[in-house]
Amino acid sequence: MGQKTKVEAKNFLVLIVAVTMWGSTFPAIKIALGDIQPITLGLFRAIFGFIPIALFTLWRFGLKNTLRPAKNDLLILVGIALTQFYLPLVSQNVGMTLMDPETAASMSSLLQATAPIFTIFLSALFLGEYIGVKKAVGTAIALSGTVMLVTRGGVVLRGATLIGNLMLLGSAVFYAFSGLLVKKALDSYNPLSILSVSLFISVILFLPTTFILEDTTQIVEISTSSWILAIYLGLFANGIVLILWYYVLRTKELSKQILFVYLIPFFGIIFSYIFADETITIQTFIFGAVILIGITIAQYEKKKENEEF
Repeated sequence: MGQKTKVEAKNFLVLIVAVTMWGSTFPAIKIALGDIQPITLGLFRAIFGFIPIALFTLWRFGLKNTLRPAKNDLLILVGIALTQFYLPLVSQNVGMTLMDPETAASMSSLLQATAPIFTIFLSALFLGEYIGVKKAVGTAIALSGTVMLVTRGGVVLRGATLIGNLMLLGSAVFYAFSGLLVKKALDSYNPLSILSVSLFISVILFLPTTFILEDTTQIVEISTSSWILAIYLGLFANGIVLILWYYVLRTKELSKQILFVYLIPFFGIIFSYIFADETITIQTFIFGAVILIGITIAQYEKKKENEEF
């Protein structure tokens, strides 16, 4: 029992670190898009995520073990590259450029926080994961807390264009499908190899799209601060954070782990206050508590006595 408690505490801490770092990406993306074109930013995130992760993976497992998944499961890795990186990054970045600059970061975090809704039902449909009363109630509470947190009790879609909102919702759907593919791949392969190969595929997908659709000559005009943001978004959001996420996903139900996504807007608003001069009130902490309550209820839905966190 003591060992199980330690595992639960460790996994909880890992997931909190992951969603905290993801929350920081929204103001970072908003700032970076002021200087970098949206698809170009997606390319940079893929490259800066791939290079350090691939080098570490090669050092840790060697060339043969790193490339083995690509030979045996190319289709699933292409699917992960599309749904975890290429399609959601394009949808997110382009969508944010169409939204109200005053609310783009917070609205993006809200719309992407709908991913657990799609994931829970997809997990039940394709992975056979159990949806009980507590998980359903907890999901509803966490989602309501997210809505209240980002909108401050206002209109959910206020200040954003319909196309931008639909693109952000599309990215949430892509992330939901990527969770299913990653969960399947983790049955056979280590997280680092999956991440390295799928990031490499996403770079290949981004290169022609960027050169065809955007003016790459503007790259030389990008400021130093924007380069730093692009490196941060690639190395951490597309690299280190996903390693942490995959680490827990190997032993935890996808439909439970994905509920932590509801915390991303909470941290996103805090980082927006620190780095983007956005307003933060006592409501932020109250609604954040509602999200935590919802996650806690859903987390303690037990189908089996020996189920681990």
